[in-house]
Amino acid sequence: MKLKKAATIAAAAGALAAISVPAMAFENEFHGMYKLKYFVSDYENGGSGYITPSTTVEKNKANNYFEQRARIFYTAKANDDLKLVTAFEIDSVFGDRAQGGIISSTNSTTAGPTAGTAFRNSGGALESDAVNLETKHVYLDFKIPSTPVRVTAGIQPIKDAFKGVFFDADIAGVNSVSKFGPATVGLGYFRAYDQSYFTVGNTRQRGLDDLHLVALSSDFAINKDLKVGAAYYLYADDRNSSPTTLHVLGANFDAKLGALGLSGFAAAQQGVQKFADPAATRKRATYNGYAFNAAAKLPLGPGNLRTAALFTTGERNANDGVNSAWQAVNTSNGAATNGFVSTSGTGCNSYNDSNMMILNRATNMQGTSTDQSLIYSTNNKNQGVILATLGYDATITPKMYANANAGFAWAAKKNGNRPVNVTKGNVNGSNFQGAEINLETGYKMYDNLTASVQGAYVILGGYYTDTVTGGKEPENPYTARVVLSYAF
Repeated sequence: MKLKKAATIAAAAGALAAISVPAMAFENEFHGMYKLKYFVSDYENGGSGYITPSTTVEKNKANNYFEQRARIFYTAKANDDLKLVTAFEIDSVFGDRAQGGIISSTNSTTAGPTAGTAFRNSGGALESDAVNLETKHVYLDFKIPSTPVRVTAGIQPIKDAFKGVFFDADIAGVNSVSKFGPATVGLGYFRAYDQSYFTVGNTRQRGLDDLHLVALSSDFAINKDLKVGAAYYLYADDRNSSPTTLHVLGANFDAKLGALGLSGFAAAQQGVQKFADPAATRKRATYNGYAFNAAAKLPLGPGNLRTAALFTTGERNANDGVNSAWQAVNTSNGAATNGFVSTSGTGCNSYNDSNMMILNRATNMQGTSTDQSLIYSTNNKNQGVILATLGYDATITPKMYANANAGFAWAAKKNGNRPVNVTKGNVNGSNFQGAEINLETGYKMYDNLTASVQGAYVILGGYYTDTVTGGKEPENPYTARVVLSYAF
């Protein structure tokens, strides 16, 4: 009996060791963030999209609300050359909805409190209990053995080489990055939409009518103070009878001249949308847009002085068959239109050099589900944009910081998307959309917890003169925020 017991114990120990060894070889990494914001604003209301100054009332009642965002990142790491990366997100506004099945608030046929008890980004109401955990990233990250090629395959973040002014989003695809000495080459294929999931009566044929994105980029470090790069993107939307193809090509640089840091890019777009309607006056429309940027950063006193400029081309005549506006990617679920010129919905482009809170979509100054800007897309409703900004970041003490920014924005071209001057009965001649000044100050309460206060005010320009009923001026946008930010 003792021999049998000893053999049993030895076998159990051996089995446990066999199970434990591979498990112990893995590293389980957890990190994430939590951000809580309290807003007081005349235009921000917890949504996303363009801020549109009112054309019916001169003064808006101030919104005030709390919203929170939590992101949890888990990485299953076998070694430095093989890991699975996941990220999950929970968003909610205090007092929204809870305790019920998830529906889309825009798809309900019933208005008001009975329009479903919960929806995406909900769960902040009494008793909570909403199913609102969202998948942000799920991808495999591995290096191909005996090669310089690293691959990420799955739902992952991707941002263009032009500071996000064309594309900045999470998307499913396969991407590779290869290093050859001072050169880095990236090549990826991404699928934004498979239209078979959006077509009634579909025969479930996958991969035939999709929105594709191909990305090719390269960077070359000439020396420690100068890096240059080039990138090409193919945007191919085959989801309807008027397919759209857009080619985006450009170059970028990062340089240091002593203490002065410089960066910028120049990019061009060429493309075509074919019309299948035999009765159409034109059989196709062409795209021909450009974008340029320059930025500088200089250490000065207790911080850094920053300045940046962005120019994207606009379109004047929507009926001449040539769209000269810079096209930026936005969400477009259905096949009726391509993913350009969105006036609502989610933006898939950004421009963070500005550090603006209201004037343009700078995701580094937002960071929660409220995502509203006067110029929400770098396409700016086919008008293009001229944006000049100046800022200063100061480190006051090891635990306290402050920054201030000023920005000025113009529409690059006049077209029918601008508001109407009700006194004159036509649009204003001025392209000046507004000037923003913003301030932020924060204090590090713990190593991982920072409390901050943000405030921004935009003085609307002549673009909006007399656009309110009765020939009045719309109210200038403002926002004030109190923020708690925890990172681990």
